[in-house]
Amino acid sequence: MFESRFNFSLDDNIAGTIYTTRKKTKKLNILVYTLLFLCLLFAIISLILDIILGDSVVFDIILIILAITVGIYHFYSPKMWKKSAIKSYNEFIASNNYCVVIIDDDSCKVSFYKGDEEVSKVVLDLNSITACFEDNERLVIVFNKNQFVIIKKENLSGRIEFLRDKIEQYLNDEGIIYITKNETKKIAK
Repeated sequence: MFESRFNFSLDDNIAGTIYTTRKKTKKLNILVYTLLFLCLLFAIISLILDIILGDSVVFDIILIILAITVGIYHFYSPKMWKKSAIKSYNEFIASNNYCVVIIDDDSCKVSFYKGDEEVSKVVLDLNSITACFEDNERLVIVFNKNQFVIIKKENLSGRIEFLRDKIEQYLNDEGIIYITKNETKKIAK
């Protein structure tokens, strides 16, 4: 059994939210950028042909503006994820004193406490682990591709190597990703 008892910080929530969202949208990003490139290419070719033929270029300009707008929105979406993480932290987590994460043979139990009173508890099946990432301070385990659990390494009872091995047994996705402190700061920005 592994247990981690710690204060769940805003940085923990931001790192978990941004990582989980990036993991979910990885394939979508490739599709969006490919479609944007093709759309812009089509719009520019169509614009050139319409100018040569003397036709109206309004539709071409609207298409180019729309493609650029979607590209900018998609490029800045991590900043929106960060704002969402800050808002959810302030609304649901900030008032709690600490978090306790317990991983046993087949489940992960996450409880939030205010004082000595448990205010919320979630039990997750280890068979639903889809990803995990690790930096210098924390281990983030992703369940069902959209729910994350933070484990602070410094507050972990049990050896981190054994916990990594246990997580790797249950992974249903691409494996554990190790991130350096600099990369974590880039994710959070």
